[in-house]
Amino acid sequence: MVERFPRPRPAAPDPEVFGEAEVREFLDPWHPRASVETGGSGQVIVNPERVLDNITLALHRLDVDIDAPPAFEPDTVTVNELAVMIDDLDRAATLVTRLVNIAVQLMATRYPEALVRFPLPETYDLRDVDRLAIGDREHALARQILNHRLASDVDLEPDDVVELLRPLGPGEQVHLLVALCRMYRHKLLALKHHTGTS
Repeated sequence: MVERFPRPRPAAPDPEVFGEAEVREFLDPWHPRASVETGGSGQVIVNPERVLDNITLALHRLDVDIDAPPAFEPDTVTVNELAVMIDDLDRAATLVTRLVNIAVQLMATRYPEALVRFPLPETYDLRDVDRLAIGDREHALARQILNHRLASDVDLEPDDVVELLRPLGPGEQVHLLVALCRMYRHKLLALKHHTGTS
């Protein structure tokens, strides 16, 4: 991820509507707050790049601390932020590719290539371990996308997955993103076990 200096500032929401402290955090280019929302009308303003940055940071934390919260937790990405990214901004493919590309880049810098590239087998079912309410379709697609990136020498682009995601509804796309994050964690656990690292 290339940092831009100075970091771009989002458009300023009205502090009278959204709350002064929240707006200050949202406008601070180094604060993790990626959205502000009103208490009454349900209006949400989201900084998409901040959402992607927060996911990237969460994956980095998981890389160094396997017990850290996964990338899709309220303190990393809120449900409202995901809803805006997927429903309003049509950025599901961007979220998916950012997640898998960063995950594979992190694994590739720390673990042997042959182990990193080893795909999740057809018999692997995330739900056997995590008890997540994720449907067969989004689970299979998450495994397919992650395995495709594991086998590739280059990052995935949003255009590579946009047609795969199109049949999924917004809720299923969120489930797919959660599945990808948990699959990354399981892959990390397997790599740590095989290499005897912590």
